[in-house]
Amino acid sequence: MKKGILYIVLFLVSFKLYAVNGVHDSSLNQRMSILKLISNLQINNPSNLLHGSFPSYRKYYYSTKLKQEDNVFFTSLVLFNIGQFSTKMHSEELAMIEKARSNALVYIDRFKNQNNQLTFNFWPRNPPQIFPNGGWLNQLNQQFALADDIDDGAITLLALGTNDAIAKAMQAKFAAYRVGLIKPNRSFYKEFKYRPVYSTWLGTKMPKDVDLSVLTNVVLMHTIAKIPLNATDTASLDLIVDLVKANKHLSDPTYVSQHYANSATIIYHIARLAYYSDYPALLALKPILLEQALHLSNQAEFPLERLLLNTSVLRLGGKIEFPFELDDASLKSNNYPYFVANIASVLNNPFKRIVNRSNIVRFDYYSYAFNLSLLYENWMLRGD
Repeated sequence: MKKGILYIVLFLVSFKLYAVNGVHDSSLNQRMSILKLISNLQINNPSNLLHGSFPSYRKYYYSTKLKQEDNVFFTSLVLFNIGQFSTKMHSEELAMIEKARSNALVYIDRFKNQNNQLTFNFWPRNPPQIFPNGGWLNQLNQQFALADDIDDGAITLLALGTNDAIAKAMQAKFAAYRVGLIKPNRSFYKEFKYRPVYSTWLGTKMPKDVDLSVLTNVVLMHTIAKIPLNATDTASLDLIVDLVKANKHLSDPTYVSQHYANSATIIYHIARLAYYSDYPALLALKPILLEQALHLSNQAEFPLERLLLNTSVLRLGGKIEFPFELDDASLKSNNYPYFVANIASVLNNPFKRIVNRSNIVRFDYYSYAFNLSLLYENWMLRGD
């Protein structure tokens, strides 16, 4: 009798272990499949110039025509998204991610500032470009070349692996262009325009530009690099908190974050920072952000929008079923831009408001490889 009971116990334990391993294998297989798709996109680029990049495209807001892009932004984002959970990864995943990072190094170097060897530009610097494959616009490459920016600098360092010495140097460089130094902020809410926060552009000729999502990316880089936060970091965190409390991310997304422009994307940024941060005022917002993410998720119209909100719920400590309606075809759809290039962002008020609402100088950006990296991120947050 005792032997019979022992066999039953052993059987149940074995079955449980098998079930757990089955779940683990299923999750790993899903993640490996996603990584293989991402890897193939990096390998099968259409030109030597884009070798090592992950493809991305843009379209004019009032057009349906997609144009091949050449930017550091999406390649760096993909590398960060798939590499941020390295301590939880299987050896096969780590090998694929390291290969992807290695393949991208030469490409990423095209966007690095060769003078200060520190900051990065959205588009290639040597020679400078604006709107690659932009036809007549490329006649203005020299005159209208963008300054380096804090968003691409932060994201690229996160992609390559945070280094505290470089992070500290970037932090000092970014702070040297903060709001209140060199120029006042004439393109933001009156009640917040004097906050000494980070400005997007690293150039004296560029106007001050404050973007809630960009601020989260910069503070995220400093947080993951484990460097002490400075006064500009703290001011930026306090502004993020105050903007969320004022519901600006819901009521005025294209103005509070003109480079990301959608509430779901902004919540995704804030939730990601809250996941890594220990800033009390930000963490106190997690319950309300969770409620907002769940509410928006029920109303989400586009697959990528739904995925961003689903991941935000996980980041904020909530529970939500995996969005099984997401498939390969839905992630290839170019109907929800993660990033927006709006020339109105370089204008001062009241012109910024007027031009911003018209969308007359807006371009929407898409990347299937990036969408896949978001799916991978979601699977990693769910664990095995």
